Amino acid sequence: MTTTSARRPANPTPVAPALPTRRSSRRLLLAVVVGVVGALLALYAYRAAVARDGVVALVRDLPAGSVVQAGDVQEVLLPPDSGLATVAWRDVDGVIGLVVVSELRTGQVLTPGSVTTDRAPAPGEAVVGLSVEAGRLPVTGLRPADEVLVVLGAGAPPRRAAVVAAGEPDLSGRRTVDVLLPQADAEELALASAEGRVVIVLVNGG
Repeated sequence: MTTTSARRPANPTPVAPALPTRRSSRRLLLAVVVGVVGALLALYAYRAAVARDGVVALVRDLPAGSVVQAGDVQEVLLPPDSGLATVAWRDVDGVIGLVVVSELRTGQVLTPGSVTTDRAPAPGEAVVGLSVEAGRLPVTGLRPADEVLVVLGAGAPPRRAAVVAAGEPDLSGRRTVDVLLPQADAEELALASAEGRVVIVLVNGG
């Protein structure tokens, strides 16, 4: 009896995996681009939702005619589309020394129209222009709202005042400094200025 041996099947030829077609590559690229754009839009929307602008607000009540000091204001954050006319916190130095036009309340946001550079004396106050020789006032300069002592000499007690404006020196070095002070002291200071007896000392407003 003849035995026939079974043939072993030949080793199958390995089939290389199909390479992605150009169309599938484009789809993949498009999906990546759409994903990135979506993420950027979401990030922009989040930042817009939480964005806040620093603006100037009051930490205490300020009556009309008072001068804004550094300790009167603080930074608060508002949405950029609040619709309010505000003063940006980066510009806070520009409002220090300005005069309050109408009464301001604690927490109120400062607006450009709520302060002015004009300093009109209130009832019981007066503005006196003092003619001061060189060497009788600080060389560092005086700014509006600076607190000063006006020394009169001749045994008279010094008078406390606030600077309204300081003029430029003339050819001799003399300059005029407008100060705000109680009306009861105005006549004496004006006379001392006319006699050349005035010395101005810059002091801490506190």
